[in-house]
Amino acid sequence: MTKYIYTLLIFSLGLSTYAQQEELKNNHFFNENVTYQVRSQFSIGGGAPLGLPREIRKVKSYNPTLQLGMEANITKWLSDEHKWGVRLGIRVEGKGMKTDARVKDYVTEINYNGSFVKGNFTGDVKTEIRNTYLTLPVLATYNINEQWNVYGGLYFSAAIDRSFDGYVYDGYLRQGNPTGQKLIFQDGKKADYDFSNEVNRFQWGSQIGAEWKLNPNFFLFADATYGFNSLLNRDFDAISFTMHNIYLNLGFGYQF
Repeated sequence: MTKYIYTLLIFSLGLSTYAQQEELKNNHFFNENVTYQVRSQFSIGGGAPLGLPREIRKVKSYNPTLQLGMEANITKWLSDEHKWGVRLGIRVEGKGMKTDARVKDYVTEINYNGSFVKGNFTGDVKTEIRNTYLTLPVLATYNINEQWNVYGGLYFSAAIDRSFDGYVYDGYLRQGNPTGQKLIFQDGKKADYDFSNEVNRFQWGSQIGAEWKLNPNFFLFADATYGFNSLLNRDFDAISFTMHNIYLNLGFGYQF
């Protein structure tokens, strides 16, 4: 389903950009000191807390998975020299990861024999996050020279596809509190959890990066994004620490 959403939105972005150019080519404001870009990116990162919480004793594995994004943007330069500009865009992007961690007294809620049980888990936890966002970056840009450009500002995202799930295994859960009744998961026994509905539908944060021009049209870029608000809803308490979207984005683009 996500692949179809990507294809449809990318196609729509291309048509929209072309239509806007044709419609506005005689408009002085949009025809003078303006550049357009189409960008493609691969993202590495995940939903993570600031610092390693005491509950997480060891990260056994991490897989960024294939997180792709496409963007179309417009930059309005504030002078004929094209030194400073303001960039607005629209981006469709995936954000996700797979992790396997060893935890102790980790607060969570699991599906145990058809019932939801909350408690403190000690053992191994596997998590997979697969979210798709429609993102609007609002950035200031600065041309250092003919080859290098830097930019930074804010982004605002709406989740259009949400998934946050996994399972616990090779350990035990204390129901309700650290001294509650023990539920044991060994010899291949595991219990699932699904927090997809608790993924925050709105995200906002900072973005900062740089572009290197291969020629007047093609360029490479790298930027970092940090989500100011929590990945999960504020009132969600089945995980005891706050998680943020933190990503490094690498890609290429075409400017015209």
